[in-house]
Parts: sequence; C-alpha cells; structure tokens
Amino acid sequence: MRLLAVAEREARFIFGSRIMLVALILVPLSSLVLIAAMLSRGALEGLPVAVVDEAQSPVSRSVTALLAARPELRIVPAPPSAFAAEVAMRRGELWAYAQIPAGFGEPAGAADNRQPVRIFYNAAYLSVGSVLAQTFETALTGAMRQEAMERARRAGLPIDRIALPQVQVSVLFNPQASFEWFLQALIQPAILHLVAACVGVFAMARELDGASLARWRAETGGGAVALAGKAIPYLAILAWWGAAWMIWLVGVKGWRMAGSLPATYAAQVALLAATLAISLALVATSRKDVIAYSVSALYAGSALAYSGGSLPIDGASLPARIWHYALPFTHYLEAQMDQFLGAPTVLAIRSVILLTFYALAALAIAGLTSDRDQMP
Repeated sequence: MRLLAVAEREARFIFGSRIMLVALILVPLSSLVLIAAMLSRGALEGLPVAVVDEAQSPVSRSVTALLAARPELRIVPAPPSAFAAEVAMRRGELWAYAQIPAGFGEPAGAADNRQPVRIFYNAAYLSVGSVLAQTFETALTGAMRQEAMERARRAGLPIDRIALPQVQVSVLFNPQASFEWFLQALIQPAILHLVAACVGVFAMARELDGASLARWRAETGGGAVALAGKAIPYLAILAWWGAAWMIWLVGVKGWRMAGSLPATYAAQVALLAATLAISLALVATSRKDVIAYSVSALYAGSALAYSGGSLPIDGASLPARIWHYALPFTHYLEAQMDQFLGAPTVLAIRSVILLTFYALAALAIAGLTSDRDQMP
C-alpha cells in the first residue's frame, strides 16, 4: 500500500537524521522535564514585600504578622517611607508594599481613621500582581476581624452584636491557585504545536529539488496520499509525547479532568495533524523553506498569545479576534480547558471535527500544489 510505503520511507529518514531525532525526541522530552521541574511547587512562594507601618498600632502589627505567616510572601525590613518602598519596587527588590496610615486601628471617629490602607503592587506582572492583591486583602480583612472581636471582648459585648467585615471568596476551579495546573496545561500543547509546525516544514522542504518536487513525486507517487504517508510518522511520535504529557499531568500529578480525557486527546491529535498538514501545504505552495518557516513561526509562535489562554481576547480589535478564531490552537485549547472543567463531551468533539477539517483542507491544498512545478 502506497500510504504505508511512504510512511516507512519517512520513518527511515527520521531515525537516520540527527536533526529530526533532536526535534522529535530531545525537544519534547526536555520541555516536559524542564517545565514540570519549574512548576513543581505549583504556587508562588517567598515573594518579597514590605509594610510601611505609620500607625505602629496593635492592629497594624497584626496585619504585618498575618502577612508574614503567608507562604506566598516574605516580609523584608520595612522601608523608612512609602517613597523608599516605591524606589525599591522600581529596582526589582519588592513585588508589593502596603502603606498603613497613622491612626489605623483607632476607634471609629478618630480623624486619621478615615485614611485607607494603601496597597501597591506591580501590575506589569498580572499573575503575581493578582496573587499579591488577594493576599494583602485577605490579611487586612483578617486583622480587622480580629481587632473587632478583641474590642467586643474588652467592652463585654457579645460577638454577635458586633458588625464584623464579611468576605467570601469562592473559587470554582483550580482552588489551589496552582500555576502548575494552568501553565502546564497551556504551555506543553503549545510547544508540541510549534514543534509539529517546524518539523513539518523540514520534512517537506528536504524533498525540494530547487523549486521542484518532481523527484519526490517520482519516488512516492505524489498527491495527498503520499503527503498523508509522510505525515504519519511525525504524527505518531508527537501524539505519543502528547499522551505522555497527559499521563504526567492527570495520572501522576493527579489534576482531575472532570470531562472526557479521550475526547481531549483526540482534539490534540487532530491539532497536531492539522499543524503538520499546514506545514506541508506551505512548502508545497511556496516552494521556499524560508517562507514556510516564517509563516509557521508567525501562526504557531503567536498561538499562545492569541488563543485567549494567556491574554484576554474579549474586547480586542477585530483583526486580533479574526486571528484568534483562525488559529487551530485556539480551538484545541478551548476543548481542553472545557473538558478540564467538566463541559459536555460534544463540545470537544466539535473541536475535533473542526481541526480535522483544517488537516484535510491543508492536505488537499498541499496535494494540488505539489503536482505542479514552479520554475526558479
């Protein structure tokens, strides 16, 4: 069968090529190990912050103690002023600081009591900033509750007669606030997507004889069947790495996928197939490996940013939204995250169908364009 013959031909090339072995074995393995090691702690720890305590009251000291007890934070020696703390933030020595005004914690009615506690954090780093803001707010609210209860005790009032601050934070998903769950689920598929784009271009570009694919057609018979056979070995290897990543994240690390794991994996295989087919089509159409690599870097390299996983796409410009929906990685990521959160399996199946259409359309274009020769 011609499909299997071409696939066998390509497999011999892969295992005889050091470049391909590095791209298909070493790069995925390294990314899996390095990212897992970097994110093994899961949550942020030991972020340097400061408290500018102008009140020096029991309540302000309680706030500082509660902050110091949080594993996410490391309280550094207090700067002499808010200006000094801001300078330290600009130098990268602090991630955030709290300014507690004089009079904080005094009985209601004191003049200085109207001054709020100010929390400053570096919003240039969205993830770290949001963690710090929530941590500071929780510590502040906890200190105020403790102080209110202590005042009630000293005044001999029942606790239920005191209006305590009420704060309720409900986390529906990722309750551990773990970066391991979120970033591994985001980065590993993106890496495989980019690797598939690059190896697909290399696999087809090696068949070019100048600006012609005549030799490749003579050896394989050409057309969509030969192109599918060429893609099969790459798809099998990359899909194996995708399975290894899912086994690690769900089976070893224990992150629960509330939806369908098989449907998610099917969507990932469809994404890799679409990526390889697009790369083959780029080379077959342009007859230039440089152009194919450039376009692959453009769409696969930008996939993470425009998929909606790292930056919000809502409210973006019309070109950004068009690019978002055109990228195949977007549809895979939506299926994956939906299944992690327990969405109906049919949503993932829709993504599988759409990504399969991407693959078949690109394979058809590659088959048509590979049958014509472009003169140099």
